[in-house]
Amino acid sequence: MLVVPEWIEAHCVVPDGFQQGRPFRLYDYQLGYFGAFYTVRGRTEFDPAAPVLAPAFVYRRGVLVGPQKLGKGPHTAAHVCLEGVGPALFAGWAGDDDGWACSDWGCRCGWEYAYEPGEPMGMPWPTPLIQITAVSEDQTENIYDALRPMIEQGPLGDVISKTGEEFIRLPGGGRIDTVTSSAMSRLGQRITFAAQDEVGLWTKLNKMQKVADTQYRNLSGMGGRASLTTNMWDPTERSVAQTEFESTDLDVYRQCHRPPKTLRYDKLEDRRKIHRIVYPPDCLRENGGHVDLASIEAEAASLAKKDPAQAARFYGNIPAVSGGHAVDVDLWAKRATGTVPEPGSRIGLGFDGSISNDATVLVGSCAGVLFEVGMWERPIVEDRPDPNWTVPRSEVAARVRWAFETYDVGRMFGDPPKWATELESWADEFRLSYAKSDAERERVLAFDTNQHAKFARAVDRFITDLDAGTITHCDEERLSAHVLAAVRKKVRTTADDDDQRTLFVLVKPDDGRKIDGSIAAVLAHEAEMTMPEDGRVELIGSLMA
Repeated sequence: MLVVPEWIEAHCVVPDGFQQGRPFRLYDYQLGYFGAFYTVRGRTEFDPAAPVLAPAFVYRRGVLVGPQKLGKGPHTAAHVCLEGVGPALFAGWAGDDDGWACSDWGCRCGWEYAYEPGEPMGMPWPTPLIQITAVSEDQTENIYDALRPMIEQGPLGDVISKTGEEFIRLPGGGRIDTVTSSAMSRLGQRITFAAQDEVGLWTKLNKMQKVADTQYRNLSGMGGRASLTTNMWDPTERSVAQTEFESTDLDVYRQCHRPPKTLRYDKLEDRRKIHRIVYPPDCLRENGGHVDLASIEAEAASLAKKDPAQAARFYGNIPAVSGGHAVDVDLWAKRATGTVPEPGSRIGLGFDGSISNDATVLVGSCAGVLFEVGMWERPIVEDRPDPNWTVPRSEVAARVRWAFETYDVGRMFGDPPKWATELESWADEFRLSYAKSDAERERVLAFDTNQHAKFARAVDRFITDLDAGTITHCDEERLSAHVLAAVRKKVRTTADDDDQRTLFVLVKPDDGRKIDGSIAAVLAHEAEMTMPEDGRVELIGSLMA
């Protein structure tokens, strides 16, 4: 609907700075976003008694990904103003003399817009219910603090007279609220529009994935839509931004200007080129915009010294993994070519167990293909981890037994803390009586990952083989999340080795994501690489002789 950007520029004002109070002029990237977000389906019919709401539009939500200081906060504030009192709904197709007049909708600013014949017309929500949502209060305030002066210092102050500290009252009994993960009680409310900010930080771990899903359900019941804005994401975190952007849904609009992969953010000249790509020309101060590239480049260079990946995400609009992650996300995706082995296949098993807090994971490895055999994680009850849950040991034991009965397990390595008794029991149960030597007879062995020198060797083999392509996996979501979350911790440099290689172990990231699946994967690969030849084949050969 072409009336949308015209209405925004006529009613919204610059919320702060030297241009405070002046008309809010949309940049080209904002015009493109609003133009797409309010594109009407060509054959939509209009019934004033029962108008088509969200399904009238091509997109049910939009995702805007942009670098730091692009102006996403004021952009979202203007979007909230439009959804609050502007022409946000489809109102039929224009005839010869149709137009929008603010006086028809309680606004005394005098603004009018003449529709072209056949142009889609707009109308306000009768009772708009809007939530501005982010991980923290500071982030919601970034939008809310731009929204209030945008209303109070411009024509909208006449229409929206109550802009309080906690919420904004809208005509018709509507309102604008702010919501964070700590305000879960508000998530049951009906809403017509959700402004979701910095969704690159919305993950399952901080419960914001649940917030997003809940809001989408509430919107669908009201015929409403959502607009998502964010900096670029860390690909290992599987944030709402990433999942929405990478989904195959055709009714999600995605807008993101990425630099070509041939440019490297760690090179000064390339970084400057990247900034001129991801910050549109009309946003730059040299062209009348607000972005000072010299300031951006100084901040980016400073951040790059401490955290190159964060600098690339924030200022280069480049998805990058924060420093220290053991497995490159693109490499892991490239290795997702394996299939679960057939019963009877010879495999290695890796096991990492816990009591309640961490996950307990059993992973198999067959001809270099990693696959999840079992995973037990603390369930979520009433929006929080169940404090009374413990790992069902009998269920774990049954799954281990199933693996030995289903596959020809050549070796199983298990991390012994908290599971030493079970490992000893499994060692007795699955010992081979016909093997030639003690080494071949023992199939279940303890592998203490706290012995860093030993574990680092296994991690080194795992990373080396993954890089070489001799490890693949079955692209299982839970196992992949654990592997991609694991962070490297340097333990020593092998000074006595010819390659002078630095060795690492795997530890949790700072955000506390679970990595037990990555430990089990390393142990499974190590088990397969060190297990003896198929003892059953040798036994059959000796009997036939």
